[in-house]
Amino acid sequence: MKTKHIKYIAWFGVALSQMAGLHAYAEESLSPLVVTAGRVAEDPARVSSDITVITREEITQSQATSVGDLLRAQSGIDVAAAGGPGKATSVFIRGGNSGHTLVLIDGVRVGSATLGSFNWGNLSTADVERVEIVRGAQSSLYGADAMGGVIQIFTRQGKKGTQIRVHTEVGYYGTSSGVVSVSGKTESDVSYALTANGLRTDGISAAASGKENDPYRQSTISGQIVLPVGNGELQLIARNVDGKTSLDGGFPLGDVLNYTNDTKQTVSSVKLTYPISDMIESSLQVSRSTDEVVGHDPVTKTNNSDFRTTIDQLTWQNHIDLDAISFLAGLDMYSSKGVSQSSKLNNQIRQTAGFAVANWDAGLVSLNGSMRYDNNSASSNKTTYKTGLAFHPIKGLKISGNYGTGFKAPSINDLYFPKSTWSVGNPNLKPESSKGWDAGVSYQYDQSDMKMAIGLTWFNQTYKDLIVWKSVGGVFKPSNVGKARTQGLELSASVAYGPSYLRANWTYLDAKDTTTGKLLARRAKESGNVTVGSTISDLNTEVTWHLVGPRFSTAGNKKPMQGYHKADVRLNYAINKQWELTARVDNLENKKYEEVSGYGVLGRAWYAGVSAAF
Repeated sequence: MKTKHIKYIAWFGVALSQMAGLHAYAEESLSPLVVTAGRVAEDPARVSSDITVITREEITQSQATSVGDLLRAQSGIDVAAAGGPGKATSVFIRGGNSGHTLVLIDGVRVGSATLGSFNWGNLSTADVERVEIVRGAQSSLYGADAMGGVIQIFTRQGKKGTQIRVHTEVGYYGTSSGVVSVSGKTESDVSYALTANGLRTDGISAAASGKENDPYRQSTISGQIVLPVGNGELQLIARNVDGKTSLDGGFPLGDVLNYTNDTKQTVSSVKLTYPISDMIESSLQVSRSTDEVVGHDPVTKTNNSDFRTTIDQLTWQNHIDLDAISFLAGLDMYSSKGVSQSSKLNNQIRQTAGFAVANWDAGLVSLNGSMRYDNNSASSNKTTYKTGLAFHPIKGLKISGNYGTGFKAPSINDLYFPKSTWSVGNPNLKPESSKGWDAGVSYQYDQSDMKMAIGLTWFNQTYKDLIVWKSVGGVFKPSNVGKARTQGLELSASVAYGPSYLRANWTYLDAKDTTTGKLLARRAKESGNVTVGSTISDLNTEVTWHLVGPRFSTAGNKKPMQGYHKADVRLNYAINKQWELTARVDNLENKKYEEVSGYGVLGRAWYAGVSAAF
């Protein structure tokens, strides 16, 4: 590792040690409730799972236009984009594969059933109220795909009165974007929120060696309405995302003219929540999500493709709250259908599951346990479980521990990909499975004009029966031959004094293929983020440093990528209650680096915007 990089690490460690010395004056702060960790709203101080909540205020201050950019600043998470805005983007939690993270939007499963993962390249922040990240195996709550963790995006809801917000931004690389949102809540308690946004950029060459820019266009329309129904409520959600991006490819990787991908992602949901009594609340949600990718290339025939996923889901859950003890039980049914005319694929997988959760809070100690049984129409059934503890010896201090199991069902491509000259699926695959634990200690306080929080988590997870595509007689075919182990340490801290604040995190990760002894691809052993900000009068200034250590782009310790650090700067100036000016600089030092070997990343880029609220 370079001396300059080590200097940044040392500075980070000093900052953490100084903040840790403040804990003697700590008092516990009140935090917003979290939902994803237990499927019901809970006080995060009583939750044993390792969670992070990205609030709307943090999203606004960061000026991030995509959720993927938000996740880059979080501990225990690696993000890899293949060639700039709108290109295929993968997220890895604690070293797990990208398909080991379940992604939910307002409780609705999203992603590609053919690939078995979610592409983060098109997910805008324009309509996002908050993001909840739960690390570690959560299959006992959510089933398949939650083997490494869950990331849930909650979209914005209306508040009392009517609010109209308009934002526009222009910047480098021919970039322009705009957002219009209308939200509110009537006197009859009907809330509504509608957001429309679009982004256009000339981008860069997806291939780092290329000369031709690969532009990206994206538009999102989303909205939700919440209607009172007796003592309960009916929530209606709809979301549509359209994107178009140019791509590169070939061997070696280089410019490919006129090669484009059209993408479309939709979410629709109806959810009824109703209190049966003072102690019992029941909810029923029916939803559908789609994910469609169509490739066009007038020259190279193999680049022309179409894949469409449809996920239909029904979730019924019942929560019994007896003050110190609570129970949750439910039924989760969903089907995933993948269709591709170009690949002659048309298959469906159905899963039906029953789950139960118990929580006991005695003040000093909080205990939880969950169990789930999943019946899969295409592969073997799985039972998963998890147990956790949160201990509060003094006010503001939490010591937590969790142990759980997880699984990942084979994707439609894994099982049914039609036989061709080069590849074929394997209908006899077993689910991937995992088991692991984490242990953490955190401390926080809120006293006078000082707020502080510090946390440390150690984790260890092992995976077996990982699905690996290998060449057998010249034909690629998947089989359950992979094994892996990920372990590491996550360190996070924040302090706010008066108008200024500092947030920092550092992750050490040892992620290995235990069959070969090689490191897992695109997982840095060391990574961290430091954000320093201040709000003086009506001006908010924020600087974020991202530090990522060396890693390999492909399996088997091949295609090494150097470590890097880069800085981003943000300015928000409120002229008055209605008007606000924004400015940002990404990659201030114009660093050259890679997230995926051979693919380009943005250099220094300036952006300026204006917002109006009515």
